[in-house]
Amino acid sequence: MNNTNFHIPVMKHEAISHLLSDRDGIYIDATLGYGGHSKHILEETSSKSKLYAIDKDIDAIEFNKKELSEEKRFTLKHGCFSSLDEYARTWNIYGSVNGILFDLGVSSVHLDSAERGFSFNKNAALDMRFDRTEGKKVSEYINELPEKEIEYILRAYGQEKFSRRIAKNIVKHRINNPIIETFELVNIINKSVIVNDKNKHNATRSFQALRIFVNKELEVLKEVLEKSYNILAPKGRLVLITYHSLEEKVIKDFIVFTDHNLNTPRKLPIKKDFLTRMFTVIKKVKPSCDEVTLNPRSRSAKINVLEKQ
Repeated sequence: MNNTNFHIPVMKHEAISHLLSDRDGIYIDATLGYGGHSKHILEETSSKSKLYAIDKDIDAIEFNKKELSEEKRFTLKHGCFSSLDEYARTWNIYGSVNGILFDLGVSSVHLDSAERGFSFNKNAALDMRFDRTEGKKVSEYINELPEKEIEYILRAYGQEKFSRRIAKNIVKHRINNPIIETFELVNIINKSVIVNDKNKHNATRSFQALRIFVNKELEVLKEVLEKSYNILAPKGRLVLITYHSLEEKVIKDFIVFTDHNLNTPRKLPIKKDFLTRMFTVIKKVKPSCDEVTLNPRSRSAKINVLEKQ
């Protein structure tokens, strides 16, 4: 796949510098993609370190099998990071991991690969699944779901102001013409949006919403954050690269949850002051102006660095 050569990992140096607390440590790249962050982790750690990597995308797995086939410190797994605790037990590293990296959202390779159906600028089958070996395509959902449910998805996951009009027009259109390709959906959206946003394509929010929904991105993130505490070693770190406010909200809610240490039995007569915090946010990082110029897709990115207490 030629376009993998043009994939630029977002805030690679900043993310890895905050991830690596021990050059001899054990690390997990939970969103391997095309290996940009993983390669940098391997470069910056010693021969004693270990790196375990996961990705839902079988194309990314096959690519990295070739790219990193000679690396003895590297272990690869095709799967979803929601099963991270299960994988950590299988690898015999549960409770010993020094850092876990999450680069959330969609990669430039997915957007640039027309056939994946992520981009509203390229016509293709309306798919958007990270893992094409399972689950329904976006086209199947929007041709089957009730109007109210489509409206909810667009509003909740895309913060789309015209969600009701778009949903209504999707249902109207599909009666005689099932929506199969990206440009069909883009045309429906363009007709439904009354006020154009100068800075965003009309389809940006709807495509984001459908992608998040079909891949269960927010549910999976919430699930893995809750599991991460016991996977990490003491002072182990989570480094999360986010791209929109919904991911940020999941992380914020998680910090509030862990701050109150809700794992403690509720009926215990312990004042909140005595409960230990499970994670502390030790850093938030935004991309530099130079990086945004080099890689415009990084402009909405943020790094959250959390440390186990």
